[in-house]
Amino acid sequence: MPNEKPRKGRPQQIGSLIPEAARALGFEAELALAQQATLLTSVLSEIAPHLAKRCRMVGSERGRLIVEADDRAAAQELHLRGTEVASLYTQRGGELRALGISVRLANLSNERTENE
Repeated sequence: MPNEKPRKGRPQQIGSLIPEAARALGFEAELALAQQATLLTSVLSEIAPHLAKRCRMVGSERGRLIVEADDRAAAQELHLRGTEVASLYTQRGGELRALGISVRLANLSNERTENE
C-alpha cells in the first residue's frame, strides 16, 4: 500500500457523520423522525413503560406528535396522558418541541374485518 495518502486531521466519530450523510442522500426527514421516535420512546419508558411497547411515533404535524397505538386501551391512556408526555418530550428534546399528541389506532381496518 505504498500509494496511500497520509490521513489529514483527526479521525471523526461515525455519529457525527450520519446527519451530514443523511442530508446528502436526501434522508434528512427520515433521520429527524427516527430521532423524534427515539425520544418519545424514552419518555414513554419513563412515564408509562407499558405504553412504550404498545405505541410508536409515525410523524409530526404543526408541533403535534402523531402516535399510533396498538389497541384502544393504550390509545385512551396515551390520550389522557398527552399533556404530561408532550411536556416531558419538550423538556428532554432540546430543539424538539411538542405542543400535544394526536393518537390513532394501528390496523383499525383489520380489527373491523376480524370482528364482523
